[in-house]
Amino acid sequence: MKKGLMLLLILNLAVISLFANDTIERIDKNIGIKKLTDKVYLIQSSYTCNGHLDCNHLLIVDREDIILINTPAKDSLTLIMIDCIAKKFNRKITKVIVSHFHDDSSGGLQETSHHGIISYSSDKTRDLLKHENRKIDNVFKDSLIISLQTIRLELFYLGAGHSLDNIVIWLPREKILFGGCLMKSLDATDKGNVQDADLQAWPITVQRVKAKFKNAKIIIPGHLAIGDASIFDHTIEIVKMK
Repeated sequence: MKKGLMLLLILNLAVISLFANDTIERIDKNIGIKKLTDKVYLIQSSYTCNGHLDCNHLLIVDREDIILINTPAKDSLTLIMIDCIAKKFNRKITKVIVSHFHDDSSGGLQETSHHGIISYSSDKTRDLLKHENRKIDNVFKDSLIISLQTIRLELFYLGAGHSLDNIVIWLPREKILFGGCLMKSLDATDKGNVQDADLQAWPITVQRVKAKFKNAKIIIPGHLAIGDASIFDHTIEIVKMK
């Protein structure tokens, strides 16, 4: 491992500890939930349904709406998550946002559609999902604002990276950024799945995101521990590694 990366990991041990998931509440063997603010929750699911929570989602609970960012990787686990959320909050999910076309973001879209949950994502994601028989109800090209009763969400496509269609979701009042798989957790040491990645564009896109959301207090990567704004530089260094 490069010395610079090792130093960065050491310097951010305190940050990783701060955002550790040891207080996450298990609402199912394969699903956990943790409160971040009065209306925003981190949800984690297991990609392989083996009890290991490795996929990150965000739940926004407002007076009338509940928004889920990213479905679990399978329809079967998505159904369990829908039921668990309805039981915990005594209300149903009304909207789902998909950050990119991979299964760990969109794998449960058939189930959410079956429950009448309205979906949002970029036009690029919609096009990439057509052959998967997964439908997106509302699409945008560059940006979209979703205004709830007291919370505003801003969706942006700022360029390719982990995938050609990855978007980020910004909660300005809370200063929370859902970076999805465009961002690498501080405890990540490699690029992960790069089958659909644009490795040249990826660090440039992250730099754009960093410039736009430099005041972010919490950043949610697609997998592993959440963190603060140091995730930007960590991601750039990881992506540039040979």
